Amino acid sequence: MKYFLATLLILILTSTKAYSDIAKKIINTLVNSNNYEFRFIQNINKKKETGNCILSFNKKINCKYDNTGKLLISDGKNLIIKNKNSDIPNLYKLKNTTFYKILDKKYLISELHKSNIKDENGEIFVHINYQDVGIKIFFDKEKLLLKGWQTTDMYNNSVFTEIKIIEVNKIIDEDLFDIKKFN
Repeated sequence: MKYFLATLLILILTSTKAYSDIAKKIINTLVNSNNYEFRFIQNINKKKETGNCILSFNKKINCKYDNTGKLLISDGKNLIIKNKNSDIPNLYKLKNTTFYKILDKKYLISELHKSNIKDENGEIFVHINYQDVGIKIFFDKEKLLLKGWQTTDMYNNSVFTEIKIIEVNKIIDEDLFDIKKFN
């Protein structure tokens, strides 16, 4: 029995240190990342959409969906979603959406410092709760970059977004995040 308990304790301490090391490496990667350009696949209730985004870690994002031409843009304070067939975009306060935390590098780093990193079924993620909505933020095990997120949208649909980073720290034009251009 003592041997079993000692072995169990060693396994727990070893796995805790391994997760701590991974968290430190992810934090270091985040600290050195200002923005990502990426392709995404978004699944909402088994409906897939794809597109391209540029994410700036000062709570800004610009996404264009491939098939629908839909735009999703945040200037750091507001978020608009504009469908191709409408002249009027839907405007939201960013702080009322889950993007408020997903796009906040300082917040992600603070969650990783708390060692809230988990590994389930080979997926590394941090689980956070914002405004009573659970958000899982996934990281790539090898490259230690953001890999996607899973959340629930305002219509209570399960949303899983998988991203594939194309470029890190790309020189970007801040006009990409000017939502006035799309109103």
